[in-house]
Amino acid sequence: MNLARLNTKTPRWRIVVITMLLLLGSVRAGVLLLHDPLLAYANSYDQTRYTACFDLYPERAATIAPTQNSPAAPFSNYVFIGTNDPLCYWSSDLIFQATSVAIYRLVELGDGHVAHSVRVIGVLRLLALLVACILLSRAWLRRDRPWLAIANAALLPLLFADPANTLYLNTFYAEWTALLALYVCISLILMYCESQRSSKRFWWLLLTALLLATSKIQHIFLPLALTVVVMVVGRLHGMRWWRWQNVALLLGAFAGLYFQFVQLQRDGEMMQTIRQYNSADVLLTALLPASSDPVAAAAQLQIDPSCLQYIGKAAWQLPDLPNHACPGLINFTRGRELAMLAQQPLTFLRIWWLGAQNLSPWMADNIGHVEGDEFAKLPTDWFSMSRVLGASRILLVGVFLLPSAVTLLMLLYRRWRSYSQFLLFTALIAMTQQTTLLITVLGDGLADTAKQGGLAVNAGIAWLLVSAILLIARIAAQRTPTTPSISTSNSTRQTSP
Repeated sequence: MNLARLNTKTPRWRIVVITMLLLLGSVRAGVLLLHDPLLAYANSYDQTRYTACFDLYPERAATIAPTQNSPAAPFSNYVFIGTNDPLCYWSSDLIFQATSVAIYRLVELGDGHVAHSVRVIGVLRLLALLVACILLSRAWLRRDRPWLAIANAALLPLLFADPANTLYLNTFYAEWTALLALYVCISLILMYCESQRSSKRFWWLLLTALLLATSKIQHIFLPLALTVVVMVVGRLHGMRWWRWQNVALLLGAFAGLYFQFVQLQRDGEMMQTIRQYNSADVLLTALLPASSDPVAAAAQLQIDPSCLQYIGKAAWQLPDLPNHACPGLINFTRGRELAMLAQQPLTFLRIWWLGAQNLSPWMADNIGHVEGDEFAKLPTDWFSMSRVLGASRILLVGVFLLPSAVTLLMLLYRRWRSYSQFLLFTALIAMTQQTTLLITVLGDGLADTAKQGGLAVNAGIAWLLVSAILLIARIAAQRTPTTPSISTSNSTRQTSP
């Protein structure tokens, strides 16, 4: 299953299939986007970190503080309220939000309306995805890779339009931007993996790596990890370490890393609160429960034994602020966390395994999905792979582990390793899953693994879909006498995207 050309000419039926897949995905996502009442994830407080950058808050009773979270249900209308609140979390998602705010301001100047629909940002996000899908399918076709164009188009209705993802459209969460950036970044890596350098290609790779690293703090190291995969797989196939693709990705990854490093150094009530809650979540939902001796672990981390009564509770479930409820929490540092895990590898493995099992439900269920209701979930007549994965723990773990297992097998068997582009694709997916999960559980514990580690599930499903389509393509190629065989490695290098 090399990502190589299978035909020298694209039959018309494949163009029709691609068009139909793109239309089906647009309709599936659009129906949820425009549904009345609003279907979206409610604000678990994270949204306020972003909308506060623009003094934008839900339209609700004046007696409710603008920055108050609203986990019971989403709101369809937002208004500008000056609060002088320093709360403002940096993210590449602010590009979508700033564009929406500009539209809101223009509307106010035009007709005086002060209540603005959240669907504006939903439309912008969906349009951005559609443009990306269309351009990438077109690019694969131009490179005479019709089956990759079909696989790319199939992701829209089968993955991106799944309610687990589209419920993010009409929100101010940053998860959608992270997913979009990852999708385009991996697609361009595969498309440009053996192409000659051009300024456009160089800057697109750099930009997508930067947008991914700056989307959420959880993805601070992800572009760097992907770059390592590209360098290692390339080296295995005789390529130089410092190819232009590697340089572009490294520059984008390090720029994003610096951006997030600066953000983490910010002081103030918002950053202190975030650190406090994250530390409590890691300690109480991951480190102590996974340790074979929680008392000794607490002592090693210089945490008061009274904290042990809260093992298994998320920070928001504590009776007071984490620093007050758990004495000594201020002594908890990432350095001590890593030192403890280095000394207790079994604790690390338990946390990793628990994290993998807690990737479900993929569709966040600790917040409401329906406007005007109280913690109502998406109606059951809306199909989502989240429910399928939630019904089978084995299937969920399989989606998470299979890409990593296939990567290892391909590295062990030299003949399989010759499928260079499929190896690269599989290794990129595996690295995405493992890096996302590890940063999530080590940075935020198991308090909200499914939401914070959503990219791991998306990546696994994407791998299954694309691999299945490529397998179908290979079978079809073998059964068609007039279809040329897959190119040899030398010709692949000349014609590969």
